[in-house]
Amino acid sequence: MLLSAAERILLQKGVNALSVRKVGDAARLNPALVTYHFKSILKLLDELCSLNLDPILAEWQSIGPGSKAGIGLDDVLRAWLGPMLRPAAMTASGRALIVIDEIASHGEPALSDKVLGAMEEFSPRLRSAVAPFVQHLSAHELRARLRFISAAVLGPPPRNHVGQVRGEGPALDDLDHLLRFARAALIS
Repeated sequence: MLLSAAERILLQKGVNALSVRKVGDAARLNPALVTYHFKSILKLLDELCSLNLDPILAEWQSIGPGSKAGIGLDDVLRAWLGPMLRPAAMTASGRALIVIDEIASHGEPALSDKVLGAMEEFSPRLRSAVAPFVQHLSAHELRARLRFISAAVLGPPPRNHVGQVRGEGPALDDLDHLLRFARAALIS
């Protein structure tokens, strides 16, 4: 209940809105239970980060060395983008990527380092899986375009919602739309 309450607050108001009291109140429990179970908001955030990041990283293991022969660019992109659309660990109406981004962008440096380190470790795998399909791009250009695509998957601020922004155009969390976008960003 505490993790769920903290994740809801984080998705709705951001990491800076978290406090022991607010998490306790949102969970309708004694706020002291936050400290009892997690010792601090930082450790609670670390747990939320792991619950949201680890499944994405596990799914990304299919990308890169050891991938099936004969897969195409769309297969690689689907394997990369799909996990980024996962629902949040405790709040099905939220997105795990938004929880991770909020923690990494506005949380404690140790948590930012944890997220950034995981992304930096995975990034070469993705680039090596995509590179054969976009040989016209330099390594630097490929890296920049992949960062651009990942920002598009995250969506524009405020990031506390999913789906369409103001009801215009395709949903921001539609995998087919994102695949078309990513393909265009890489091939053009």
